[in-house]
Amino acid sequence: MRIVCNTVVDFLRNLELEGPEAVLQKAVRVSVSSVPLDENKREAVKFSVMLQASAVVCLPEGGEYLLEVGVDCGRDYKDDSHEYEGTRTATAARKRIEEFCEKHGLDVRPGVIDL
Repeated sequence: MRIVCNTVVDFLRNLELEGPEAVLQKAVRVSVSSVPLDENKREAVKFSVMLQASAVVCLPEGGEYLLEVGVDCGRDYKDDSHEYEGTRTATAARKRIEEFCEKHGLDVRPGVIDL
């Protein structure tokens, strides 16, 4: 089974309701990616920034499910404007996940769990 959340808040709420003891390896995987949007990828100046987080939750009656969230954090412009709104939003979301995990005894590790 797979549960997909639309916001980091919903993702963290699900983790909180399940409890840290239910999270496999007590690990939450977090990844921030930056994908060029321009046709010429080598000379790209506009990037889409995404944050993804995932965890495997073990059910008390047996079995497990994948809990995940993916958030479009916005755009970065690596030109004269130096607008990095996507990176700022992703950094804030990652920090929120890290603070939650620290408070609940969970580790933040790189990567995304895939089916």
